[in-house]
Amino acid sequence: MDAATLSSPLVTSALWLAGALILVGGWWLGRDQPAFRRFGGALWCLVAATVVEAVMPWLASRPANVAFVLAIAAVSFAVVRGIAVTADLVMRRRQAHFSTIFRDLATLLVYAVVILAVLHSVDVDVSGLLTTSAIVTAVIGLALQETLGNVFSGLSLQMQKPFEPGDWIGFGGNVGRVQGIGWRSTSIVTRNLEILDVPNAFLAREVVRNFRGEAIGDELFVGVAYAIPPNEVKEVIVEVLRGVPDVVATPPATAEVVDYGDSAIKYRIRFWIRDYTRQPAVRDAIMSRLWYALRRHDMEIPFPIRNVYLHEAAPQRDPDARAQEQRLAALRQVDFLAELDDAALGMLRPDVREAAFGRDEVICREGDAGDAFFVLRRGTVEVVARGAAGHETHVADLRAPAFFGEMALLTGEARSATVRARGDAELLIVARAGFEALFKTRPSVAAAVSRILATRQSELRERRGQSVATESNEGRARRLLARMQAIFRF
Repeated sequence: MDAATLSSPLVTSALWLAGALILVGGWWLGRDQPAFRRFGGALWCLVAATVVEAVMPWLASRPANVAFVLAIAAVSFAVVRGIAVTADLVMRRRQAHFSTIFRDLATLLVYAVVILAVLHSVDVDVSGLLTTSAIVTAVIGLALQETLGNVFSGLSLQMQKPFEPGDWIGFGGNVGRVQGIGWRSTSIVTRNLEILDVPNAFLAREVVRNFRGEAIGDELFVGVAYAIPPNEVKEVIVEVLRGVPDVVATPPATAEVVDYGDSAIKYRIRFWIRDYTRQPAVRDAIMSRLWYALRRHDMEIPFPIRNVYLHEAAPQRDPDARAQEQRLAALRQVDFLAELDDAALGMLRPDVREAAFGRDEVICREGDAGDAFFVLRRGTVEVVARGAAGHETHVADLRAPAFFGEMALLTGEARSATVRARGDAELLIVARAGFEALFKTRPSVAAAVSRILATRQSELRERRGQSVATESNEGRARRLLARMQAIFRF
C-alpha cells in the first residue's frame, strides 16, 4: 500500500477524531448548565459514531460491514435522544409540570425500532427473536409483572385523569403536588420539598383526594370562653374571614359550635380558598387576625385548665345588691309595675330569673298557656302571628327596654302571638307565682293593674283604627279584675 493510498484514510480518520474531541470538549465546557448536560447521552452516541467512522477505513471497504452499522446505530440513538430532550425542554418552558409517560414509551418504541433495523441490516433473523418460546415469554412476563403493572396503571391514570401535573393531591397520609406521571411512577413534591416517587400501581389502588377547583374547603378550630354568647363569637369569626383576601365569598365561610370542652366552647371554622398552594399562608392569616379580633372584643381564649372549688355546703344566698337593683330598675320600666314600692316589687323577686336567647330562638309561642311574662333588657325580638291562611305575619319588632306576654299571664288567655329573638337577647322572666303572692298580700295592686291594662287595650284599639267598643274603661277594668281574682285566687 503506497503513501497516496494511506493518506486518504489517515486524513479522514483524523477529521473524525477531531470532531469527536470537539464534541467532548464542548460538552465538558458546558457540563455545568443543567439543560446542556441533558444532551450528554446524545453527544456520547455521536462521539462513538465518530470513533467508529474514524477506524472504519482500516477495517473493511464494504459500507454494510459491522462498523458501519454500529456507526449508523449510534447516530440514530443520538438523534432520538436529542429529539426527546429537546421536546422535554420545550414542554417545560410552556408548563412546569407535565406527564412524561407517553414521551418515555414513544422513546423506548423508537429505540426498539432502531435496534431491529440495525439487526436486520447485518442479516440477523429478527423473526426468530420475536417468536421466542412460550417458556421464555412466561419467565419474562413474571419477571416484568410489577413493571408492566406500573406501566398500564400509568396509562390508565393518564387517560382517566383523576389528577394532572400541577395538581395538589392527598393519598394515605401524604399531601403533595404532582410533577409528572412517568412510565413506572408518579413524581410528587411535598410542602417540605421532599420528592416522593410513588409507583403508578399504588396510586391506582389508593383513594386520591384532588385539591383542584375554584373553591377548596378547609377548616380550623378555636376555643372561646363560656361567658361569651356563641352568636357573638360566630359574628366576629365570620367578619375576620371576610377580610382575608384568599378566602372566596362563595361558598360563604361559616363558624359552628362543635363541642363544650373543659375550659372553652370549641368552634369549627369552615372556609374555602382558590389555590391550595396558599393553604399554610391562609391558615396563618386567619388565626393571626382572629387573635387580634377576639382581643378587641374582650373575648377570651382560655388556657386548658380545670378549677376545683372546695367549700362547705351553705344555704343559697341572694344575688348581690347591684344585680337586685338592676332587676328592680328593669321591672319599674313596666307601666303597671312602675308605681309599686320596693317592698311590693320584692315579692316578685323569688320568681324572677334571667334568661338569654340566641338568634331565631322562640321565646314564647302562639297558642301556649301564659304562665309568665317577659321584660326585654337587651337586644331585639320579633312578634309574629298566624293569619287566616295559617301563614306567619310580621306584627312588630320590640327593642329593649320593652315587655310582652303580660296579658296572657294576667287573664289566663292563650298567647296571641309568637315572639322570637332577632339576635342575642337578655330577658327577665317573671313567673305567675310571684303575682299570686303579690295580689293576695295587696289586692289594691291588682285593681290598679286592671285599670292600667284596660286603658292600654282602649288605646291599642284606637291606634289600630278599630271601632270604639261600647264597654267603658271602668267596666273593662272590673271585668279584668274579676278574671285575675279567679286565676290568682285572692
